[in-house]
Amino acid sequence: MIISRLLQSQSSLPRIYIMAISNNGRLLSTDSNVVDQTLRSNSTEALDAKPPPTEKLLVLGGNGFVGSHICREAVQQGLAVSSLSRSGRSSLQDSWANDVVWHQGDLLSPDSLKPALSEVTSVISCVGGFGSNSHMYKINGTANINAIQAASEQGVKRFVYISAADFGLVNYLLRGYYDGKRATEAELTNKFPDGGKSLCL
Repeated sequence: MIISRLLQSQSSLPRIYIMAISNNGRLLSTDSNVVDQTLRSNSTEALDAKPPPTEKLLVLGGNGFVGSHICREAVQQGLAVSSLSRSGRSSLQDSWANDVVWHQGDLLSPDSLKPALSEVTSVISCVGGFGSNSHMYKINGTANINAIQAASEQGVKRFVYISAADFGLVNYLLRGYYDGKRATEAELTNKFPDGGKSLCL
């Protein structure tokens, strides 16, 4: 790890001193008065330790196709990642899934969301489904609306909703699906006017 410092000049011309800490904890410098000093520190391991993540992400639908890719990418970026499923565990066999904290809950039971939302700064919902029009509305609308309301009540800063673009005739054939998506987008705009985003795929 290299630390650069601009130090005061000792002459009329400014001088820049570059100081670096090598992996063995020794201080290196371009200043002739500082020769091979040992860095005074309680632990050189602290230099290589990453600070704990300040962002905590909850991915709803993290076992699904889109949600699992989001979880994997977030873990690789060093975020603290959690996900919610009815079983409370991952259905995925990938090694990165072990770095995700899995919570048990059901978006149709809003009180079950509260433990998963503890200390969360951002939520991404990838929840969606097909079936009868009433089932599609319940999954794409009601479940996601419950999540938005619970996140808002818990003080979550940002909420991202993965939605779907309109396709004319398909909207009519899958009316419950698209009606649910649009209701969720409206609730997101209402509860998160500055920190809510809908992404249409």
